[in-house]
Amino acid sequence: MILSLKSSIKVFIGTPQLSHSDHYKNYLGSVLNCVKAQETGVTLMPLYITPPYSGKYSLGNKDRLEAIVDRLNNIITKFTQSDATHLWIIDGDVEPPPDAVDTLLRHNVDVASGVYPHKYFNQNKLMLFGRMSSTNPCGFYHPRHWDKLNGLVMGEDYPVSGGNGCMLIKRRVFKRWHQQLQPIRFTRENGCGGDVSFWKKIQDAGFTARLDANIVCGHMPRYRLADVDKWCYGEDVEP
Repeated sequence: MILSLKSSIKVFIGTPQLSHSDHYKNYLGSVLNCVKAQETGVTLMPLYITPPYSGKYSLGNKDRLEAIVDRLNNIITKFTQSDATHLWIIDGDVEPPPDAVDTLLRHNVDVASGVYPHKYFNQNKLMLFGRMSSTNPCGFYHPRHWDKLNGLVMGEDYPVSGGNGCMLIKRRVFKRWHQQLQPIRFTRENGCGGDVSFWKKIQDAGFTARLDANIVCGHMPRYRLADVDKWCYGEDVEP
């Protein structure tokens, strides 16, 4: 039903950038190509790449997580200043497939996301995915074997979390709904990363969310979208 309203949908696309020398800066051309390749009739705004983070941070340090949160909130600010109906966040090293936008829109939920391999694990079948529970209240990532994820759509029966690498978000998520409540933004809480904290906050606030394992994205440099069939189904790939 949502796709019957394509003419009224306008998607703002944002990619966070930490510095001019950031490790994934060289991948932005691939991100742009993936945006251009989207098979959709909705309006896609030009890709917005944030200015570099103005503070200091070290790769592998918690300061880097703060820098990511800062740049994600920069994207939200630009989005809320636009007339777009949806925000699509794409990490600078993630390659969404051509049907990503339309598939995520079909869920007609407040937040929908694809999945992608965790680049810090050697096993080529591990996908990025987290489930929130009493023993895992922040929804930390639990890499899952692809055979257990293949085709699943998660989030209707229990809270889930994912990364922010391929996340489509409705405008209403960022509104201020009460004068005593701050609008939802990316933050780091209880030692959690900004992405998993965001997933927890939006579901605690009553917004709907889905994690769709039918949307399998590449995660550069090792897991390129062009090789998705290889690394999903057991063949090793070269970084």
